[in-house]
Amino acid sequence: MMRVQDIDQAIIQELKALGVCQVEDVVERLTGFTWNQVFAAIDRLSRNGTLALQRPGRFGYEISIIPGRNRMLEAEVSR
Repeated sequence: MMRVQDIDQAIIQELKALGVCQVEDVVERLTGFTWNQVFAAIDRLSRNGTLALQRPGRFGYEISIIPGRNRMLEAEVSR
């Protein structure tokens, strides 16, 4: 059974490596999770202020870690 923390940490690690990227890029890289799981986690993380979700153009969405959240996330991931 998938834990919420597992997918949250996987998304955060990908964003630390990639920086700002398209939602679809993260979905493609996280092959151990379904599209629905990744989308639900991104939605949850954006609502709690961990990620920024932006629509830069007519198509697609970009996600990034909100500045200042990196230190708190590193502490959470290392637990």
